[in-house]
Amino acid sequence: MKVTEHVERLLRQGRKPKELVELGFSKRVVTRVRRRLREEKRASRPGTEKSKGRGQSHSQSAPPAETAPIPPELGSLESRIQQLESRVEDLEALGAELEEIETRINGTPALGLKQNFKCDCGASGYVAVRIKCTKCGRENWWGWHPER
Repeated sequence: MKVTEHVERLLRQGRKPKELVELGFSKRVVTRVRRRLREEKRASRPGTEKSKGRGQSHSQSAPPAETAPIPPELGSLESRIQQLESRVEDLEALGAELEEIETRINGTPALGLKQNFKCDCGASGYVAVRIKCTKCGRENWWGWHPER
């Protein structure tokens, strides 16, 4: 699931944007999704407050008399912006995955043991832990040993 889809679902469930930012979602993504949802909501309404009582609504307004075609360079620029936004969303999703991996790694008991271990004999980094197979019960040593 893309980050924007996740944010959209949480906003539709009634979560506050500030709460989503505190949960770690990018403020930019939350704001963008919130604006899009607001625009969709406005577009689905038959009229606005200003036009009520006058018999007018946005859906009945006349189209502009003359529209100029979009120059090709602007069209390709818009396409490029959409591509970049898609990449940003992918990178934000990857960042969330990396944070989850980092949390899991930080929960391992021997994390940083090699870098932080210093023996009274003066050796540093040479450390091993006794590990046990929880199926058969066989034990062994695992770690960093000096070269022989």
